[in-house]
Amino acid sequence: MKINELSLELVKKLIDNKLNYNIEVIELSNGSTVIDCTNASNIGGKIVAEICMGGLGSVELGSYDLDGHKLDSVKVTTSEPIISCMASQLAGWSVKLKKEVEKDGKIKKKVVFQSLGSGPARAKAKVEKLFEEIKYNDDSDCAIIVFETRKMPNDEVMAIVTEKCNVDPSKTYAVCAPTACLTGSIQVSARVVETGIHKFHELHFPLEVIQDGFGTAPIAPIAKDDFAAMGLTNDSIIFAGETSYTINAEKEKEAELFELIKAAPANQSSSYGKPFNKIFKEANYDFYKIDPGLFAPAIYKVKNIKTGNSIIVGEKNHELLKQSYGLS
Repeated sequence: MKINELSLELVKKLIDNKLNYNIEVIELSNGSTVIDCTNASNIGGKIVAEICMGGLGSVELGSYDLDGHKLDSVKVTTSEPIISCMASQLAGWSVKLKKEVEKDGKIKKKVVFQSLGSGPARAKAKVEKLFEEIKYNDDSDCAIIVFETRKMPNDEVMAIVTEKCNVDPSKTYAVCAPTACLTGSIQVSARVVETGIHKFHELHFPLEVIQDGFGTAPIAPIAKDDFAAMGLTNDSIIFAGETSYTINAEKEKEAELFELIKAAPANQSSSYGKPFNKIFKEANYDFYKIDPGLFAPAIYKVKNIKTGNSIIVGEKNHELLKQSYGLS
């Protein structure tokens, strides 16, 4: 199972339909390719979300009724939840380019590009500690990374990806879009299943028992800037994200696992209770002052196929979501 090769088929679909999907394809001098999806269509955004999942997830567009407000939504399905979500979709690789500049007569290093990377290239680079736990190898001869950025990567940035992934530059691709655009809203909402699994990981839930993942979430309205968009897109999952997982766990372990699941929903966080941007402002824009447990879906449904037992925890909060979206 080679997730970079699987994703390459989706990347080629973007390139072949660049006019229909309203995207720009940039060929860099070192041979690598940057795909700018800032202005991409709905279908373009859906494909980007599936690229994030390493080609092992299905993302479908639908609708969501927010108390009479008809919103677009995503429905996400994967039968390889750990590889597609944790080894690929999770935005866990911080790619940073520094350059030496002169300031006040001194040579200093300045960050000229920085973005969290997601997508299947992570499984080749394996620069994150997480890959000590995820026993997965991808021997594809290509690498696809997804950057949530408004500034497109240059040759030097792509050289970092190429080197870490040990692939030829001509087979290295970056799919890019900022948070405050249609693709940004779609691909963040499509992380609903991954966000749920990441919370499980934080709770030391044994990920190996998870067999299937399914989730839905409304797509946030496009915000005025990337900062505002960060709040709206997170709130889509926190207040209305609904997940369903199939697990295969021994009967003797089930009670212990169900107790962990009770602690997973977003409303169990000490920071829960306001739209994210308000929480962030009150924390003086310091992420470390926000309980990381806030970043979780609103609802978890988990069924143990070994016993037939299931558990449903959490709740949606339409009032707070309407506050976040600016809807009455």
